[in-house]
Amino acid sequence: MDEAPGTPEPPTTDAPPARPKTSWWRWTLAALIVGGFAFAAFVVPLPIYYSEGPGPVRDVGKLVDVSGAETYSSEGVLYLTTVSIDDQVTVAEIVQSIFDPTLKLISEEQFTGGRPYEEILEQAREDMSLSKQHAQEVALTALGLGHPEGDGARVSETLEGAPADGVVEPGDVIVEVDGQEVQTTCDVGRLIDLHDVDDEVDLVVERDGERVPLELKTTSLPENENQPLIGIVMDDINYRFVSDVEVAFETDRIGGPSAGLMFSLALYDRLTPDDLTEGLTIAGTGVISCDGGISPIGGVEQKVAAAEDNDASVFLSPSANYQAAVAVAGDGIEVVSIATFADALDYLEGL
Repeated sequence: MDEAPGTPEPPTTDAPPARPKTSWWRWTLAALIVGGFAFAAFVVPLPIYYSEGPGPVRDVGKLVDVSGAETYSSEGVLYLTTVSIDDQVTVAEIVQSIFDPTLKLISEEQFTGGRPYEEILEQAREDMSLSKQHAQEVALTALGLGHPEGDGARVSETLEGAPADGVVEPGDVIVEVDGQEVQTTCDVGRLIDLHDVDDEVDLVVERDGERVPLELKTTSLPENENQPLIGIVMDDINYRFVSDVEVAFETDRIGGPSAGLMFSLALYDRLTPDDLTEGLTIAGTGVISCDGGISPIGGVEQKVAAAEDNDASVFLSPSANYQAAVAVAGDGIEVVSIATFADALDYLEGL
């Protein structure tokens, strides 16, 4: 007897089991979120920060115009260096600043000090004007081509707790230091610098039409215990530089005091037949005083990077900034510590 057929098995297939469907809008939303974060990180600025980075360099020789004396050209270049300020800081730049020592973040309060931006710009212009005055004074005096004159040094402020506080009055005009006539603020500073800390200084000031003798001692600041001072802020009365040489510095859109060293070197180089640069590309920075002293500046790390970006082989750094400059300098650039204008000349003339 034939066996009855069983229930047929369902047909088989090699296709994988069906997966649950994912709505397209979920992928779209995820992409939008990721894209939004990326956009915010790289584009949207955070208004609480400013950044300081390497700025452009300028060939100082092209910024100095001289008449009234024979001038000379150079084969090399003297660069002044700058810091670029950006108020559009993004999250990406914040992350970058963690790893890049030449990108520095500062708060708005640190940058402005609570002052209006226009006031900051005006101060930068005033600092630049004084920088050019001192650069001309130092370079031309060193060459014997001129000398400064004035009608005294007017005291605008005394520092609280300093030797001058309560002795010298704002508005006093200093006309003698230790028996020597002074015409300018630089004369006063130079004569005080001859003293040690805690030495006695004799001043004669004009006050209300009378000459008043004063005695006080020098002191110092904690950060520079060997520098004598009496604690006054001064400005020149009728300052003038007497010279047959006329000098103009083109400084459009450059502010601050830190170009003084490079201005003075460029002017000196223009007026001497020997090429100070010896054909090299030399960058630098530093505030120059009327007596040729070089003071520290801000942003030296960014300025070294700017010099390297423009193939400078030497960077002239204020002595007080030297360690910070060396810390970020690469193998291709030599950082030189400079305390005075004479230091810079000695180094360059020895190339």
